[in-house]
Amino acid sequence: MSIYTHFPFCTNLCAYCDFYKEPYARDRAARLFKAIGYEAEMVFSVLGHEPIDVASIYIGGGTPSLLDPQLLEDWVRSVGSYTHFLPDYEFSIEVNPESLTSEFAQRSFGAGVNRIIIGAQSFLVKSLKLLNRKQTTKDIYRAFYRARSAGYENIAADLIFGLPAQTMKSLKADIERLIDLEPAHISFYELTVEEGTRLAEQVASGEIKLPTEEKSAEMYGFGAHLLIDRKYRRYEVSSFARDGRRSRHNYAYWTGAPYIGLGPSAHGYINNVRYGNTADIDRYIETVEAGYLPIAFAEDLNDDQRLMETVMLSLRTNEGLDQQKLVNRFGDTAGRVIDNPIVKQYIKSGHIIDDSGFLRLTDSGFLLADKIILDLIA
Repeated sequence: MSIYTHFPFCTNLCAYCDFYKEPYARDRAARLFKAIGYEAEMVFSVLGHEPIDVASIYIGGGTPSLLDPQLLEDWVRSVGSYTHFLPDYEFSIEVNPESLTSEFAQRSFGAGVNRIIIGAQSFLVKSLKLLNRKQTTKDIYRAFYRARSAGYENIAADLIFGLPAQTMKSLKADIERLIDLEPAHISFYELTVEEGTRLAEQVASGEIKLPTEEKSAEMYGFGAHLLIDRKYRRYEVSSFARDGRRSRHNYAYWTGAPYIGLGPSAHGYINNVRYGNTADIDRYIETVEAGYLPIAFAEDLNDDQRLMETVMLSLRTNEGLDQQKLVNRFGDTAGRVIDNPIVKQYIKSGHIIDDSGFLRLTDSGFLLADKIILDLIA
């Protein structure tokens, strides 16, 4: 089992982010995280009285590095009383460079967190300002130093491509500066325009112009090969890791493993049921403190939905789609994907290969991953 916990507070709102978040307030954040602890107790009680084996925990946001370390320590002890952390468990936490203090790095590591994710995004001052990121380039270097000084060996980082006015030269500089810091894992993803964000307004008004699809594809291909040349193995469209350092938590998502979602707007997936919590901090706290689970919706996935998700998630990984396993799981309906003429078209065009029964995206296929997957599950 995996656990995802959402901490929805930020000190500033990035222009491109559409995750649920609110301005940080210390007292409110403390009350919320205590409520998350109550929710965890209720969920574990519903799942049974035996300790639940936990393979991974992930605290995302928002900006989890704003969390009071004492609250984090208390929460970990509470979760540990209902669960059994597997010997090789992975415990990840996201941090923003400017908010990672030495104390938080040390105490989070001491509490059992063993993987820290630094939201670098870019080293260029102009790009950071356009994204409304609060950090400076110096903050990124300081965050790596503080994480390593605290004992972290498994350090991950995020980097964005497709930024306004980004050139291949500036992209290369961003990637090389990050590689020089030797993170174990790099998430290399494209800047996307999400409805309702400040970025969407700026693009619509013409204030900001993003690279064309062709240019972004060129950037992805260039960046991916640069990372691969520097010994980062691509194991998912936007995920590159040194040997043995791929994210166990994210890989659980891509393989359809069950996970618990805790906190406002968090989603979970248990026994073929996908559910989501209310995306409102006050309503979340009131519901949990009254002794009820804060679930806003629950959906029992049917076979067609599970088939489509399996195809979608499998093709994003380097392992690809196991055709025999798909048939064993879904029977004749799997043929709607495997025998789809569109698959043959993409094989012919060189975007997909059939490798000993596995359908895998090629380098050119990864560039068009979203379009190819949508075509197959349409």
